[in-house]
Amino acid sequence: MRKRTAAIAIALVAAGLTPGAASAGARPDDRVGIRVDNAPLVMADGVPAPKIAPEIFGANARWIDDELGAWDPATHGPAAGFTAAAEAARLKLIRYPGGTVANFFDFKKAIGPLARRGCQTSGGFAAVRFGNLAGARNGFGPDEEEKLVSAIGATTMVMVPSINQTAQDAADYVEYMNSPSDGTATNPAGGVDWAEVRAANGHAAPYGIKVWEYGNEPFLDGQRYWRDQDLQTRVTQFIEGGWSRQTAASTTYQDDDGLFSGCDLVNRKTGTGTAHQTYRTRYNPIALPADATPASGPIAEPVLTVGGVRWTRVDSLAGSGPADQVYEIGKADGTITFGDGTHGAIPAAGAGLGIEYTTGRQDGFLDFVRAMKAVDPAITVCAGWGKPEFVDAMGNRPYDCVGIHSYTDQAGGDADGAFDSTELYQQLMNASDVPTDELADLRRRIAQHFPDARERPVLTVTEYGTISRNGPTGVSTPNNFAAMQMHNVYETTMLIGQIANGVRLSINSNLNGGPNADPAKRDWGNILASPPGFGITGRSMSLTLAAGMIGAAPRKVTVTGNPVLAGQNYTAVVAAATRTKEGARLLVVNRSLDKTVPITVDAGAARSARQTTVTDEDITAYNNDQAQPVQPTTRTLAPKGRTVDAELPPHSASLIELTY
Repeated sequence: MRKRTAAIAIALVAAGLTPGAASAGARPDDRVGIRVDNAPLVMADGVPAPKIAPEIFGANARWIDDELGAWDPATHGPAAGFTAAAEAARLKLIRYPGGTVANFFDFKKAIGPLARRGCQTSGGFAAVRFGNLAGARNGFGPDEEEKLVSAIGATTMVMVPSINQTAQDAADYVEYMNSPSDGTATNPAGGVDWAEVRAANGHAAPYGIKVWEYGNEPFLDGQRYWRDQDLQTRVTQFIEGGWSRQTAASTTYQDDDGLFSGCDLVNRKTGTGTAHQTYRTRYNPIALPADATPASGPIAEPVLTVGGVRWTRVDSLAGSGPADQVYEIGKADGTITFGDGTHGAIPAAGAGLGIEYTTGRQDGFLDFVRAMKAVDPAITVCAGWGKPEFVDAMGNRPYDCVGIHSYTDQAGGDADGAFDSTELYQQLMNASDVPTDELADLRRRIAQHFPDARERPVLTVTEYGTISRNGPTGVSTPNNFAAMQMHNVYETTMLIGQIANGVRLSINSNLNGGPNADPAKRDWGNILASPPGFGITGRSMSLTLAAGMIGAAPRKVTVTGNPVLAGQNYTAVVAAATRTKEGARLLVVNRSLDKTVPITVDAGAARSARQTTVTDEDITAYNNDQAQPVQPTTRTLAPKGRTVDAELPPHSASLIELTY
């Protein structure tokens, strides 16, 4: 086996664990001590960890194509098998309409009869970025989502897109979901009475969505869209809104200077030779020189070219002659309109069209929060930029919560070629403490800006998992890597870190993959397998071991004799625990590749104890249509006074339950 690079430092203290006598020289057959105290677990910011909420069992849904087959349009209900699988996964929270794919989602086009629903623009993943999604693919709207979660006893967290949507659009969304219907088509706030629209669509009662999130991964260059490439400028734009010049020079997106039509923001248009040609810019609104403010600074005039020749903007085409090379702009929606040959010239068929322009003023996080809470002050609005630069840029300005995306990048190989399964496992485990460390760092940073713990924003994890990357030789991770037992161990480690850092809700990525009639090609690397059938994945079985801890507060866990085995650069045991007057619950992972780790648990005198473990001998095993190798097994343990002994199989997750 090739020598691996050195691992990152393991921060057990930040995860709520005291390493005690941990030593790289500890013998694998030494018994590891795990003490669960009655004292609360104190987090990185000096505050006791809160009670574990049911919403730690969440999943990220993607609205497109009937939520990738989870919704059955024929029955207007969950697809066959979905409800039972979701209940087995103990899902209590669904993030809707999703992440990247929903970056342009417009709820107003996703309500009412399907025949009247409009197209949407894709943010990526389930369809090409900026691509047109026809109304026929728009059948899983907010009302269908609420019917789905109601069927499984869950609730919804709404991600509000920040691209080509305004703060008022978000306020309208809150009104549609949460405002009461009084039977009159009047809106005290003015405009459309969205509560009455909801009632007309068949649901008079408010849905009462409590948690909302603004934006999805704007810190990634591939999801900055109109915002600046410079990270510090971009985070300020995310928070406060602003302006940005759109040109052909973007290193991230092609055709930012193009003109487009409808929801298709991929295929730039050329002239048609017909009268009244109307197009749109990729981003709206458009700012003109007269819109300049002290905050914006001077705003340059748009530069529109037809066939490489610059045309002139006019306020109205009505006063133009047949040969005048002019155009009108609709500032709010970014429309560009040309003449009819009588009032303004007509762009010739095939003529190239381009525009350099300033988009703005775009609303920011503060604008969205203000508008949304004006409709429903009781809601919680999380910022979808869960990174240190956001926390520091916000400073001590109050906000409810941060939505953190906990991912590590996983390559399938290095310059020497593809990783074998052992190397891939070690790479994955070496990274598995990084998300825990990042959560602890955010807690400390927030505490610096909010000395009063009662005023601190809450941590939420609104996506977590791995991102598969191609290695230097182009090798990606194996097929169904995210379904493998090694990945189950990784994700349970992440969940332990979330519990230790007081995360109030946790959204796994993702709910399910897209439908596939070929059993050999179904995706098992999510909380639920792909339809048809929605099988129970090993990931779901591993994470739901924590179900017995719901409603209790984490307690201090001290681990002694925790081995770091030869050739492996991470401690074997990671644990979180609760302790009440009824008993103790210990969620514990053995990250050792091939060694059983014997443990002695000291959590007070117990009259009975049992251990449930999820694993398989093969780290690459995963449940599929042909076999279900990853399964829970339960065995009775024998308490001895204050302690109980147990064995942790290699690469496993276990729940040890002690009853007093």
